Amino acid sequence: MGVIENGTVSGELPSNEAFAVHYPGYPSSTSRAVDSLGGAQALLKARTSPSNKLELRFRPDDPYSHPAFGELRPCNNNFLLKISKTQSIEQNSDAELAADIVARVPQAYHFEGMVDYQHVVAVHADVARRKKRNWAEVEEPHFDKGGLMDVDHEDVMILLPPLFSPKDVPENIVLRPPPTLSSKTKQDEFAEQCWKMDMEPVLAIDFNIKEIPKKVNWEEYVTQGSNQWEWQMFLTNLFDERPIWPKESLNERLLDKGLSFTIEMFRRHLSRIAYYFSSGPFLRFWIRKGYDPRKDPGSCIYQRIDFRVPQPLRSYCDAITDKGLKHRWEDVCAFRVFPYKLHTSLQFFELADDYIQQEIRKPSTQTTCTFGAGWFSEHMLDCLRQRVKVRFLSVFPQAGAENLLKAASEKFEKLKKECNKDALKLHEEHQQANTEPTGDEDNVEPNNVEDDEEDEVDNAEDELDGYEALDLAEKDGEISLQTQSYLNMENISRTHLQELFDSFPSTEAGDNNINNANSSDEEYQIYEPDSDGNYSDDDDC
Repeated sequence: MGVIENGTVSGELPSNEAFAVHYPGYPSSTSRAVDSLGGAQALLKARTSPSNKLELRFRPDDPYSHPAFGELRPCNNNFLLKISKTQSIEQNSDAELAADIVARVPQAYHFEGMVDYQHVVAVHADVARRKKRNWAEVEEPHFDKGGLMDVDHEDVMILLPPLFSPKDVPENIVLRPPPTLSSKTKQDEFAEQCWKMDMEPVLAIDFNIKEIPKKVNWEEYVTQGSNQWEWQMFLTNLFDERPIWPKESLNERLLDKGLSFTIEMFRRHLSRIAYYFSSGPFLRFWIRKGYDPRKDPGSCIYQRIDFRVPQPLRSYCDAITDKGLKHRWEDVCAFRVFPYKLHTSLQFFELADDYIQQEIRKPSTQTTCTFGAGWFSEHMLDCLRQRVKVRFLSVFPQAGAENLLKAASEKFEKLKKECNKDALKLHEEHQQANTEPTGDEDNVEPNNVEDDEEDEVDNAEDELDGYEALDLAEKDGEISLQTQSYLNMENISRTHLQELFDSFPSTEAGDNNINNANSSDEEYQIYEPDSDGNYSDDDDC
């Protein structure tokens, strides 16, 4: 133990440690101070708790009292002293003081909040003393006269807030002064506000609107050389590159350029040169003013395609969102990363996929831009959406997407085949329309039946080839119903067909068919292909 004598320390410093409490007041006694701190058990609990918060209640007997909190802080070179006074036998001699170092004090609790900064019941102290009661009775409510529910005692309906104030440390709360603006900037803002009043609506326009917003000469309203001029010019150049942009792509371009501003400012700059639809195939994509994608089939490459994360994989997205991680928009469009959003809207033009880029650049087969699929057919849009799903599932970074990827790939191949069939059918119909005889020629044809019969007799071998081709089609089950409808439409008599059949050269196969000519009406279909052109027409019905 260290001893202090005549201002000097001798002996060894103790290894025992203790903690101190800087009590924010002058308690009447040590026991009263310990009671306000919750007692010895509360002190031990505070020392072992992770928060190390010590509660101090200045009115421990008052259930309405809220605690003040003390924080534990380290302190250096502090020691606990035990001071003793030795009285000498001689009356005239002075008492001798001695100090012993009992323990080290490495930590201490500090109360820096305002003292008793809390709600106080509005009852006079004298009235409170007269009505002082045992607060233990609060646990058991009484309903008799004079009980806790007696309104005369003024203890009913005292609803106290959990905390009188969220802070117990005084702070200066002052409104921020407005930024100083030069007269030039004020003039620019005034001109901008006047211009905004005359501007057409550009946000969330209905897809079925007839007239789109017209191009505005914004250069007349923005001061050249200012920051707004620089930002506006950069956005204008982007829309000169292509007329339709997703918001995420614009944000990334601006960040790469070193430009950043608030959402309100971003929307203000865009509204000067662009607009967006509230629905349809270009939903919430910013479109250059004066350009109407509904009238341009080439705008199909700028259409919107959505990707929704399947339900079993959404926990991964939630984990990425909680960590605050974000992907570059360029990496998302290149299918290098899996989207962290449950719903992602993409633009066909930005997707780095050979199949998608090949399909969207084919000439559009649609004559109008529809609300649901735009310039694509429903089959093609479903196929492209499935392709996007396959690409994203293939880069899912964790296990669990294998079955989903397999099912999506099979569905994509099926949709791809259907789209190829549709494209082939459209191509055949286009060729058929180019080679199809006009309506006048069809009207003249019944008057030239005899000439046709002479040609058929001279070209018997060609008709046999047509018969064989017809038999092959019948095996596939594609001609029978079409043939019956054709016979009903043309009103060709059975007698005429029989005479036409008799004009064929006599062969063994032909004899067998002649003997069975009257057996069934279904055999009339062998006489249909009078010419190659009629056969093609039936096939397209």
